[in-house]
Amino acid sequence: MKEKLEKWKKEIDEISNCVWKVSLTHKLGPKIEKIGDNLEQIEKEIELSALEMNEQIERKIKNSPQ
Repeated sequence: MKEKLEKWKKEIDEISNCVWKVSLTHKLGPKIEKIGDNLEQIEKEIELSALEMNEQIERKIKNSPQ
């Protein structure tokens, strides 16, 4: 899965005591953020969202006029 997320930059911040904000930013600009108290679960969810968004981005790039 790591190679599929190579175009994404991950940031993890503890915004409050045991409350985490995980952000993934694609090199083309789209950004996904999740906040919660279970860091491991948030990371899994945000990575799945990024994989779905990767497919959408690839389709738009493929179908856009050159």
